[in-house]
Amino acid sequence: MVSKNAKIYEGAVVEDGAIIHDFAVIYPDTLIKAGAEIFEHCTVGRPPKAPGCTSRRIGTVFKQTVIGENSILSPGCTVYAGVVIGHNTLLGDNCSIREECKIGNYCIVSRNVTVNYNTVIGDRTKIMDNSHITGNAVIEEDVFISVLVATTNDNTMGREAYDEEHVGGPHIKRNTTVGAAANILPNVVIGENCIVGAGALVTKDVEDGKVVMGIPARVVRNVE
Repeated sequence: MVSKNAKIYEGAVVEDGAIIHDFAVIYPDTLIKAGAEIFEHCTVGRPPKAPGCTSRRIGTVFKQTVIGENSILSPGCTVYAGVVIGHNTLLGDNCSIREECKIGNYCIVSRNVTVNYNTVIGDRTKIMDNSHITGNAVIEEDVFISVLVATTNDNTMGREAYDEEHVGGPHIKRNTTVGAAANILPNVVIGENCIVGAGALVTKDVEDGKVVMGIPARVVRNVE
């Protein structure tokens, strides 16, 4: 079902059984798979634009944008070009997923979450309201990220030219839980099955199976 008020550009493919609601915009080279549902005012496959003001070079050629089977984009989501979203994944209201990201199967990316460019999110991971996942981040399978979590990818805070050698998001490994309002700094690796306490500031790598808390975050015990 495709609403008469939706805009489907030539070159986009909507499979049988998908539902496109009012005022959704589907850009060329986008594939909406069977059973997916795109709610009102979503934009899918949008190419990024910048009027010469960004330090990172914005590409002009992207892979196909794919929304997997039975996935849902809630009202107001923006999914940029080259994003691949797996099956049975939910994007909450007003999410923004930047170009060339990959989100796995059975994920939840909740309301007002922003996921920046070239980020990979594994299967069954959940990211709660108002969190920001920075560009070039890796979040593995079965991770839970609570509300208001901030991640960053540039320790120079933009004072130096953009360079992939130093601009890198955190790598959060499988089965890890990140508490509300935690802040994870660039290039930090958080091991498997860790717990990051609410409000923690993670400035350095965390070994597998550790609980870290505080500012800066320190190991307080092993995960039981």
